[in-house]
Amino acid sequence: MGYPAKMKGVPPPKYTLQLFGRFELSGPEGPIELPNKKLAALLAYLACSAPQPQSREKLATLLWGSHFETQARQNLRQALFRLRRVLGHDALIADGEQISLSPDVDCDAVRLQALSRKASPTSLAAAAELYRDPLLADMNIAEEAWANWLSAERLRLEGLALDAMIRHAEQALQSGDAESGLKAARRAIAVNALREDAHRLIVQALADTGRKAEALRHYQDLVMTLKRELNAEPDAVTTSLVADLHRTQHRNGSRTIGGSAKAAPPPFSDEPSLAEEVRSVRLKRRQLTIMVCNMVSEGPLSARLDPEDIYDLIAAFQERVADTVARFGGHVAQYRANGVLIYFGHPVAREHDAEQAVRAGLAIAEAIGLLKAPSGLPLRASVGLATGLVVVGERPATGDTQQRLAIGETPDLAARLQAVAAPGEIVIAASTRRLVGRKFDCRVLNGNQAKGLPQSVEAWRVLGEAAGGVAPR
Repeated sequence: MGYPAKMKGVPPPKYTLQLFGRFELSGPEGPIELPNKKLAALLAYLACSAPQPQSREKLATLLWGSHFETQARQNLRQALFRLRRVLGHDALIADGEQISLSPDVDCDAVRLQALSRKASPTSLAAAAELYRDPLLADMNIAEEAWANWLSAERLRLEGLALDAMIRHAEQALQSGDAESGLKAARRAIAVNALREDAHRLIVQALADTGRKAEALRHYQDLVMTLKRELNAEPDAVTTSLVADLHRTQHRNGSRTIGGSAKAAPPPFSDEPSLAEEVRSVRLKRRQLTIMVCNMVSEGPLSARLDPEDIYDLIAAFQERVADTVARFGGHVAQYRANGVLIYFGHPVAREHDAEQAVRAGLAIAEAIGLLKAPSGLPLRASVGLATGLVVVGERPATGDTQQRLAIGETPDLAARLQAVAAPGEIVIAASTRRLVGRKFDCRVLNGNQAKGLPQSVEAWRVLGEAAGGVAPR
């Protein structure tokens, strides 16, 4: 989330807030020191979530969750009072139980998100420059809710910054500016040395500037890094790029790899150019909420329906699921035999992806309940949801579509949770439960309900949205 772009007649922000790296607050007269870290953390959280208002209960739990509720509320009131004394009464907008931050505070984390959405070469370069160090690197607060939020927000904003750096590097290479592309890609691997797409762009940029020996040395360094850190090897696109570099060393003339100019392909070759192949695959580390949704019935459909009728029924089920999740920002990654795999957080990451995923699951359960098989047999959907860090690869498929596949433990966990979900139920992982807080009425699965899950995995059944947005303790 973020504030709208500045317009004529709108006064500039009075305060500047730096959250990447160390917390720094500046006003018209220079740096401002806040009395304690929890005051700084409260301001940082309100800035990152602006202009979305936050409930007093959520803020109290975030920073004083280990206290009794009355004391936590009192601490929050005192913190808000102190912030108003520092920033002015109008800096905080109070509407009953809701608190939000006014546009008087300009925050680097919010600006990065706005620049990333514009996606122009200038805005991507500016977004890349904003990111220096992880979010609030000096802000350690011993509260579980704070630690969970900060960990997830750090991953999300780091991912946005890395994507901005990568896209800036790609655009620079495509426009023929190999040096700018090289600089942006090197910034990306300084943030995350395991971004293979950034390493590929470095190899391309070095080759474009005639430094092929250096490009091959960089590839060897990548091989050792992947082996040491992940016990893995470079993917097929990277090895193909390097093989092409080896071949071009023995040809007359050079072939542009990833630049705007491209030589003609070899005679009688129907294969796409290597530059197109390299650009066609991206590997990204993202925090996603993954949904696995399957169609279930009270009896075997094959015993009552013709195969053509079953096919039509599954198609209707998948279409209704796709239409439903689209309303909540979900992306259909794959249609399966009798189900759908959905991502929340890719290709577009939003602040409340986990909450929207749970709402989508509840809406699916309701929508599919209205479907019936031709035999009159009622249909249900069983839904599993899990949130975690994955590697997402995407490659153009037929037409203008994209095939996306998330790799990691999270997709497997979502599938396991779907398998234990009863018809019409939504089961979520503890990782998703932590992100949605008490916005939903959930019950932990025990004993036979969680049969098939490892003992270390905690799962929750979602009963619905909590009354008033807050579930009972």
